[in-house]
Amino acid sequence: MFLDFDKMIGIIMIVYQYVLLMCDFVHLVVIAAFLTAKSMWYLLFPPPMKSVTGEIILVTGAGHGIGRELGLQFARMGAKVVCLDINEANNTKTVTDIKREGGNAWGYKCDVSSQEEVQEVSRKIRQEAGEVTILVNNAAIMPCKPFIKHTSGDIKNIFNVNLFAHFWTLQEWLPSFLAAGRGHVVAVSSIAGLMATSNIVPYCSSKYAVKGLMDGMTEELRYGGRNPNIKFTCVHPFIIDTGLTKKPRIRFPSFNPITTPETCAAKIIEGVCREEEVVCIPSRDYYGHIIMGLLPREVRKAFLDFMDTGVDEDC
Repeated sequence: MFLDFDKMIGIIMIVYQYVLLMCDFVHLVVIAAFLTAKSMWYLLFPPPMKSVTGEIILVTGAGHGIGRELGLQFARMGAKVVCLDINEANNTKTVTDIKREGGNAWGYKCDVSSQEEVQEVSRKIRQEAGEVTILVNNAAIMPCKPFIKHTSGDIKNIFNVNLFAHFWTLQEWLPSFLAAGRGHVVAVSSIAGLMATSNIVPYCSSKYAVKGLMDGMTEELRYGGRNPNIKFTCVHPFIIDTGLTKKPRIRFPSFNPITTPETCAAKIIEGVCREEEVVCIPSRDYYGHIIMGLLPREVRKAFLDFMDTGVDEDC
């Protein structure tokens, strides 16, 4: 006896859904294998670096440390650098040094934790320097003490500088990137935004949030091929010799030395020019990142205990 038409259609649709599911699964396996092979290939043979000549690059926290080195090195590559820092004297020195080397630079005093100040300085930048094409959110603070010793004001200030400043600058410059159909956003997170440690719990939290922000923005602009020419690079430096970390603890300093701002900035710029995520572990960037990403959580914790690397309380 023949099935009635409605039952036949139902069976066909069920079979179709299973066939579609199997096709999607096979597609996933093939894509995963291809991307894994591509990653391994790029590990051995990195892609060519793009030029930043003529780009207008905004760097927050440009008065010292990584931000200062980013400004200097970007300018040497032919970029026009816009320097922002709350410390006007330090920021002016960075701008002066860039110009002394023959580069183009503008400097503005700005508390990037203040949305109003970011809006005001962005208007000045558009009038005097032009539309920013690469945004580097670098400014950060890192009080080192146990969580219980952080006041509510400390915690709010950490998140205002380390996280919310990213939102304020993105709100100002992402529309310009969308209108132009191109642009690059760089966020300096931290190795503590991948693997937390003691005495900097609010700092770790803010840096984990920066990674979440960048991952979310990447997916939002990638979805449906919306804006493929707007790039995002998240940076995870190890302990940098900038003065923020006053009492670093490293069990094997010869294996895992403190990074200089010059080296870190060079690694960041390489990542920007290759449009890659950056983990600034001296001489072991890719290796360390791959190992820590593949290990199970409990094994990673045991590895961190063995390495005994972290930050001790300032006082």
